[in-house]
Amino acid sequence: MKITSPPSRNRGFTLIELLVVIAIIAILAALGFSGGAAVMNTAKKTVAKNDCTNLVQAIQAYYDDYNYLPEAPEAGTAPGAPTTNELMDQLVGFDKESNPKEERYYSGKDAKGKTQNGAYGGLFYTQRSVELFDAWKKSGIAATNRHYFVLMDIDLDDELTDPFDATKPLFGRMAIAWTSGRDGQYTTGQATATKNRDNVYSWRGKQ
Repeated sequence: MKITSPPSRNRGFTLIELLVVIAIIAILAALGFSGGAAVMNTAKKTVAKNDCTNLVQAIQAYYDDYNYLPEAPEAGTAPGAPTTNELMDQLVGFDKESNPKEERYYSGKDAKGKTQNGAYGGLFYTQRSVELFDAWKKSGIAATNRHYFVLMDIDLDDELTDPFDATKPLFGRMAIAWTSGRDGQYTTGQATATKNRDNVYSWRGKQ
């Protein structure tokens, strides 16, 4: 007598199994997003480091040509002069009075965003004027610190004071530049303060 097995039933996912699968997918997606965000932030810090270095080089080249520094009232005290049009117009050649040769000392990519209030990641032009914004798109309180900051040796004594660590004078530098990083916050005079952890500096090594 031939024994046959009962016909098999197609069994779909139970509700619990489906919820488990969804939970696993959500966890994997979150891990992937977190990793991707970290990579993007690292890339932006690299861009910011290059921008800071280029700013310092632009100021040095400006001084080499004119034997005076760009006019920036805030550049002699911490946190320094922000890269608004007051400073940048001189470095890109728009300010004929301060830069009569109209030499372009700073070059960079155009900013993202269609308005001045939302611009980030480059040079934002308004007719014949320009501002430089750092690499991060910031909102709320952080949006007030979207520019880079430049501190210059305005008394030409070959010494600058680190705005975050006054115990370590900086010798032989015409200028330094920095940004408040992704969080848009900083605390001067405290190099290890929480708000300064993601700052990017021209005068320090890898952050």
